[in-house]
Amino acid sequence: MELGSLDFEASLHTEKVKAGQEMIFDLTGRANIITFYSGELGQDYQYRDGRPLSLSNPMVSFSSDAWYGTQQGQISILVSTKFNGDYTAENVSTSFDAGEWIDITNEFTLPENTGTRQTVSNGPFNLSDIMTEEKKGIYFAYRNLTSTVGNPTQWTFSRFLVTANTLLGQQTIMDQKTADWQLAVLATPGQASTGTTPGTSVWFPRNTDRNAIVHNWIITKKIDFSDKDLGPDMGTPIKSYADPQLTEFKHTYHTPGTYIATFLASNVNAKDEINVVKQVKVIVEP
Repeated sequence: MELGSLDFEASLHTEKVKAGQEMIFDLTGRANIITFYSGELGQDYQYRDGRPLSLSNPMVSFSSDAWYGTQQGQISILVSTKFNGDYTAENVSTSFDAGEWIDITNEFTLPENTGTRQTVSNGPFNLSDIMTEEKKGIYFAYRNLTSTVGNPTQWTFSRFLVTANTLLGQQTIMDQKTADWQLAVLATPGQASTGTTPGTSVWFPRNTDRNAIVHNWIITKKIDFSDKDLGPDMGTPIKSYADPQLTEFKHTYHTPGTYIATFLASNVNAKDEINVVKQVKVIVEP
């Protein structure tokens, strides 16, 4: 049997409602199936095929420990949107020489290497100016380059955290445990290894030979700031084929704002389907 036209309308019983009070929707016509989208987060008809979650204000922070050395300028904090993810010493060196890394060391107050142990909290630092629309992936690195002047310092870095703001609030993008730290030894590999304690810290041990120059890196995996897909917003079925016709529907909005409420009405049989979409603007006052 062919389906005829679908006559369905939705309107507001009152123009506005207070938060926490029921909004009454008046419904007319005959529909076999009705699905309601309130317009709230997770229930918005315009995102029925998927909701992108945009990230903004990306921030990075960490803690740094300096142990008993006297060398100055040994540590650099670097980020890159151009690094290709090849962590071999040769590639890291080539990438650095090609100017693919941005030095942000001066954005942090690192321990001063006075010969006694110091622990400092660093950041947060906003990475927004480094990202571009085309380059939403960033690599973060600690670089250790010793000199032959003074005693080298043992450095430990922990509590690494990258966050961003979203419409769902602040989200953790990467932390110490999920950074997947990779090591690159560019000079004097036998003098000072580089280490990690999974989920806890990464470190540059003191050089056993103060006269040997050591050049080591510890680098994260790519930090991805691309929009995330939260999946489709879902409607609420308010009438099935077997239910009697609805003349009204009630819904409570708890947060003040303006919403677009959507009713998706359908008539369906084995051979055909007719859909009608009706939308109304809902104003919810404090």
